[in-house]
Amino acid sequence: MVYRKDGEVHPVLMARDLRKVYQLGDSEVHALKGVSVVISQGEMVAIIGTSGSGKSTLLQIIGLLDRPSSGGVFIDGQEVSQMRDVELARTRNSKLGFIFQSFNLMPYETALDNVEVPLQYAGLKKKERRKMAAEALAAVGLGDRMKHRPNELSGGQRQRVAIARAIVTQPLVILADEPTGALDVSSGLDILGILQEFNRQGRTIVIVTHDPNIAQQAQRIIRISDGLIVEDQRVVSSGQLSPRREKHVPVAVPGAALQVDSTRDCSGCGTANRPAARFCRICGFQLGADVAPEPANLCGSCGTVNRPTAVFCRICGAGIAARKGV
Repeated sequence: MVYRKDGEVHPVLMARDLRKVYQLGDSEVHALKGVSVVISQGEMVAIIGTSGSGKSTLLQIIGLLDRPSSGGVFIDGQEVSQMRDVELARTRNSKLGFIFQSFNLMPYETALDNVEVPLQYAGLKKKERRKMAAEALAAVGLGDRMKHRPNELSGGQRQRVAIARAIVTQPLVILADEPTGALDVSSGLDILGILQEFNRQGRTIVIVTHDPNIAQQAQRIIRISDGLIVEDQRVVSSGQLSPRREKHVPVAVPGAALQVDSTRDCSGCGTANRPAARFCRICGFQLGADVAPEPANLCGSCGTVNRPTAVFCRICGAGIAARKGV
């Protein structure tokens, strides 16, 4: 499906023979070596590659945050890579929404204020901005957290604020740079579920990731290596991710050593955690056979079980520091 304008058919986003060369002292680094890609309206595309492959450079260029050394970027059929800075900023604000790994929220502003930012740049009046920002936060399940600041929210909630900020202008394309990279497994799955739901509603989403499991949730995977696209394939089925991770089961491979299940099961709730984890990611108990479970930090507002060291509830964001030592 493509975007139609003035009777003509255009891809919603297209890159044509993109090249990017960085000058480092006397040497040149060729980050992109002639990348061309077409993304149609309603697609959910994952761009995958290892560190240094060029995927982040590609995202910055198609996101109009950087200019290519040569080649063109087309949004809604219009070439934008050669626009003046003012025009580029206006196009970026109106037609693209960004979700970053580190959230990029203003720490001293409320969730509502953070979501309003793109609307301020667009010149909307305060009353209209407030209404649209509130609707966007409600759409990601944060209707009751609008007045909370980032330090009063969990990582997953902060990323939801970032998603609300990305969709509030009704952009043509949402660009997500490692959107689950700073989150635990459960929160990451929640965020992917939200993006999948928006995609089912017809939104175009491009996710940059190094994680093949995340990429498999898209409809299409573009693999980039050494500045070139080496694979572009459709995913047969991108079914909804399970909200909980299943425990890893060892698999015997012919000619290879038996894989060892190295997860650490919590003695409090049985959740499988990373081998190096000190506290259970779900109930907050201390891990290790030689350590007795430490009482979890219960939230006095919603009753959620948190880690013993938690200051704010991972679900509702209420302060729980006062309960320590009780």
